[in-house]
Amino acid sequence: MLKYVLALILFANISLKQDLQAQVTEAVIGVDGFTCSLCAKGVEGQFKALDYVKSVKTDLKKTQFTLIFKNNPEVKFKEIRDAVTDGGFSLREIDITAKGQLKTDGSSFFLLDTKNSPEINLKGVKGDFINGEKVLVKGKFDTPGNTLIVSSIEKL
Repeated sequence: MLKYVLALILFANISLKQDLQAQVTEAVIGVDGFTCSLCAKGVEGQFKALDYVKSVKTDLKKTQFTLIFKNNPEVKFKEIRDAVTDGGFSLREIDITAKGQLKTDGSSFFLLDTKNSPEINLKGVKGDFINGEKVLVKGKFDTPGNTLIVSSIEKL
């Protein structure tokens, strides 16, 4: 009997842990308009000031920033966009990596529930996926439409 109770506790723990890991984990932000490290430092400082950003890595050659997010606080993509544009620069693209749970009505339309962002509309999902499935998704994020153009998706 004790074995069954321990197995149940372990299973519940694993399920809970997977739910806690459902989130947008990383964003690569492409920025146009800066030409020197001082400009990049200004944008980097704006990103670091966001309370949900764990770390920022700058790539001057590619003019992009990689943001790693803290576990579970809400990621606000409008604030990320504003951090770039308020400094006088142009947002080229946002590529994100997210873990979450798919929501669908059985059609080809999917949403991703990440727990730390509003539901994300998924565009270009290829493969056999069902409602409630846990997935890892990567793609280009469109902030106004809250849409992710999927480049890769895999079941977890």
